[in-house]
Amino acid sequence: MNKLLIILFLITIASCKKAKEETSVKKVVIINKEIVSTNDYVPEKEDYTSSTKPLTLETNQEGITNLPKNLSKFIPKGYTAINVTSGNLNLDGFSDTILVLKKNGEESNQNEDLRPVLILIGQSNKSFKLEKRNNVAVFCFACGGIGGDPFVGITVKNGYFSIEHGIHGGQHWDDITTFKYDKVKSNWFLYKEGYESYRFNDSQDANAEALVLDVKEQKTTKDFGVITFDDFDIYKRAEER
Repeated sequence: MNKLLIILFLITIASCKKAKEETSVKKVVIINKEIVSTNDYVPEKEDYTSSTKPLTLETNQEGITNLPKNLSKFIPKGYTAINVTSGNLNLDGFSDTILVLKKNGEESNQNEDLRPVLILIGQSNKSFKLEKRNNVAVFCFACGGIGGDPFVGITVKNGYFSIEHGIHGGQHWDDITTFKYDKVKSNWFLYKEGYESYRFNDSQDANAEALVLDVKEQKTTKDFGVITFDDFDIYKRAEER
């Protein structure tokens, strides 16, 4: 049963990747025309894959429309923010923000629309600078298959940020990808990946849990090497799992 779910998930991701390859050039051009500037979730101690309360977190797949002008100006025409998370991303003492965007109408364009992630660095005058953009760091709306939208949210804390995905219906899995800021290199690098999947419990015990842990993986730089946020591709990472 679980093998079948994994196969279905990989097939869904493969279809998303194919659509991404067909449309990514067009989308990058559109975004570059619209954006003026250039291109943590960290729990306590060393467990960087368990949940913790973020500094700020707002996720709304229908779109967040009440953003202040110093943030909304970075959103290209035809896109809407679905997540706004703030915290100290580059350890300079100013509040920074990550925006996750969706293309308007993505719900009706199965597997075709990428979701840009923007890293906005706070300035001393309360404005923001667009420091990084990655179009393939968040799964698409349809990538969860029958389980629905797999994107859960972003968490930021003290130079770390995590992108969280998960499905809890039909399929049952959680995926948390954490990046860490390097002050010397002035960039964010993939720090840790955590993945868990569950299967239905076949126990005959009436008091048994409905689901039991099936797969639990944690990977670090020893496993995946050096990957910057610019080069990170969640579709490729899912294929390599």
